[in-house]
Amino acid sequence: MTRLVLPKMVERSKGVILNISSASGMYPVPLLTVYSATKAFVDFFSRGLHEEYRRQGIIIQSVLPFFVATKMTRIRKPTLDKPTPERYVAAELNTVGLQSQTNGYFPHAVMGWVTTRLVPSSIVIFLGARMNRLQRTGYLTRRKLREQKNGANLKTE
Repeated sequence: MTRLVLPKMVERSKGVILNISSASGMYPVPLLTVYSATKAFVDFFSRGLHEEYRRQGIIIQSVLPFFVATKMTRIRKPTLDKPTPERYVAAELNTVGLQSQTNGYFPHAVMGWVTTRLVPSSIVIFLGARMNRLQRTGYLTRRKLREQKNGANLKTE
């Protein structure tokens, strides 16, 4: 997509590209390793391109959100640290042109600062692995119960 839009932006000497990465790209996330690595790529790609094109009037920003209350995350009730998509986007748009890399939303920026500056990365990685193991265990348990229920339904039919 960047390859398609960037040449026209260069011709006009202006434009904005917002690449959505993830806070998962800020450090390795066990059990989501490929996802985490691809999000790190998006971040590095965006920051590198920003430096290449900023003198030509083009803003390329890497956006690294933490959780947002969406269907994808299955977070139904928004909270201060898990905003609605509308609230997140409104906050993120206020950072365009100010930073080449952003968490986009003040509570997420605080979380990003804490996890990258104050907490040793080994602890962040350990806690991420623990959270993902618990999530995977819950998923596998629910799947097994569904399969057992479906198997019982097939036997009674």
